[in-house]
Formats: sequence, C-alpha cells, structure tokens
Amino acid sequence: MTKRAALYLRVSTDGQTTANQQAELEAVAKRSGWQVVEIYRDHPVLRDIRDAKFHGPCGSCTFAQLCGGSRARAYAMTGDALASDPGCWLVAHERQRHE
Repeated sequence: MTKRAALYLRVSTDGQTTANQQAELEAVAKRSGWQVVEIYRDHPVLRDIRDAKFHGPCGSCTFAQLCGGSRARAYAMTGDALASDPGCWLVAHERQRHE
C-alpha cells in the first residue's frame, strides 16, 4: 500500500520560494515511495493557526501562542480548526473555579 502525503508550502526564509520548496518535497516523497495527494500553499487557516487567531477561550488565552490547543480535536468536534480546544484542561479548571 502506497503511503500518502500532503505538502504545505510556505516561504519562511530568504531565497526560498514555494516552487523550489515544492520540488524538494516532491523529490523526498518520490524517494520515500509516498504519493502526494494534496498541496497547500500558505493556506489561510494554517496561517491563522500559526498566528494563534483562535476563537472562544483559546483566542483570549495567555498561552495561545505557546500552546495553541489541539487544532485536530477542535476541528473534529466542531468543524472549525480555529475553535477552542474542547479538551483544554485550563478551560475546565477555570470553569470549576467559578462554580
């Protein structure tokens, strides 16, 4: 069974382009026997995650830049990758403190 891979391309250093980044990553995938099934070029949602532009409690959390919460859990449970992490222990702790 062929393994599948998705590429996320983003310019993060001087002299780098998404074109040369894509060529390098496709070469790695080919050498590794992976099939590239999706290519993302600096996707807006991924940019918002990187910039910690979250909704709800995660959006105003002091630790948003450091922690970021579980974006996978937020997406799986709400359909919104920028939603607050439903399993965040800090939010649960704050809720209990105010009960």
